[in-house]
Amino acid sequence: MSADLFADLVSRIRAQGIDAFALNLARERIRGIRDTDLVVSNGSLPRGFVHPGVAYTGRPVPRPESMAWIEAAGIPTMNWTLARTRRDVRRLFTSWNVDRLILKPSFTGGGRGVRAFSRGALWRVRWHAERDIFCREVNTEDGTVYKAELFNGHVTIAWISRAPPLSEVFNGGIYRGLKGAYGDRECISLPAALCDRLGTLSRQLMARGLGYVSVDLMRRPDGELVAIELNTRDVATWWTRQFPDFRHRYATALVQLAIDPPPAAAL
Repeated sequence: MSADLFADLVSRIRAQGIDAFALNLARERIRGIRDTDLVVSNGSLPRGFVHPGVAYTGRPVPRPESMAWIEAAGIPTMNWTLARTRRDVRRLFTSWNVDRLILKPSFTGGGRGVRAFSRGALWRVRWHAERDIFCREVNTEDGTVYKAELFNGHVTIAWISRAPPLSEVFNGGIYRGLKGAYGDRECISLPAALCDRLGTLSRQLMARGLGYVSVDLMRRPDGELVAIELNTRDVATWWTRQFPDFRHRYATALVQLAIDPPPAAAL
């Protein structure tokens, strides 16, 4: 769906005197990239693939680890924690003074697998104690999600997806599949201080071999934006690809990466 985006990015990179080409790894043979100096992939490379140069790719990351990375960059997050037993979870209802909790399993995206549940439905909830996280709702009156897409230390684009609060669809028990950023969308500008921290996060992730990522945020009742998750693979560009300024920033970040890659990421 984003083939025209990547063809445009290749054209912009070549205009700077840098040889580049794009492959769809789902359809095309990967052998040709072995002779390149640098690989950037929105998704994971095939298992067992070895590249002699440097690669920045997508890969699945457990939620506790990715949330800790966000916090290490100085970005506030939603209240979240691990829980080993149902007794631990029951204590969360009390300590957070809430009627419902959100369970976010690792290695899920697009809201799939996410559950909101009441205290009475806890006996039906299953989770992995070391990689699935329990969260407190950020704002009971607002379901709007803010997204920041990041690459090579830059916020390439930020946008908003308006959605109703969870309270409008949750009637007790278990509610399955919080869809997140699938409402009415428009581009926005984020506060400069937050963009600086997001740039720091991006640079730290590039040092870990990750490439194009996005951070989802929500606004607390006091107005502060807090991160609710980090998306580290297959970040969708089907909506954002329409914006020329996004394409320019993305291509500029790619050129900068080719000229002066950060230390990292040999596969």
